[in-house]
Order: sequence, then structure tokens, then C-alpha cells
Amino acid sequence: MAPSQTTTLRVPIELRDEISRLAKQRGTTMLTVVTDAVHRLGREEWWMSVRGALDELHDAEAASYRAESRRLESAAADGLDGR
Repeated sequence: MAPSQTTTLRVPIELRDEISRLAKQRGTTMLTVVTDAVHRLGREEWWMSVRGALDELHDAEAASYRAESRRLESAAADGLDGR
């Protein structure tokens, strides 16, 4: 596999030191710390958009969503998990 292209990102020294501290604490690289942080932020923003969409549902739509969620939860608890 070909190596990924890289670039330089200028950050304040204090931030660089915090990233370094976290990397040492986790036993990983600074790149992994930054990558994990960016992915986590992306997930948080996605969930915020999901919550926002759910908040905008009309009463009938919200009731339908809750009913479908209950059906899915009961299907997941049916004991057919392959064990």
C-alpha cells in the first residue's frame, strides 16, 4: 500500500504539547490522537444532527418512530443472536 500524503498543520505550542501528552498517556502517536479526535467530533456532529431531526418530528411521526424503535428492540432481544 502506498503511503498517505501528508501536510503540515500549524497549531499553538500548548495544543501540540497536549496532543503529545495524550499520545504518551495512551501509548500511541500524536497522529492517532488527532485522528481519533477528528473522528469523534464527526460522530458527535452526526448525532447532533440526528437529535435535531428527531426534535423536528411532528407528533404522529414521533409516535411512529417510537413504535418502530420498540419493534426493533424486541426483535434484537428475540434470542436469535447466533449463540
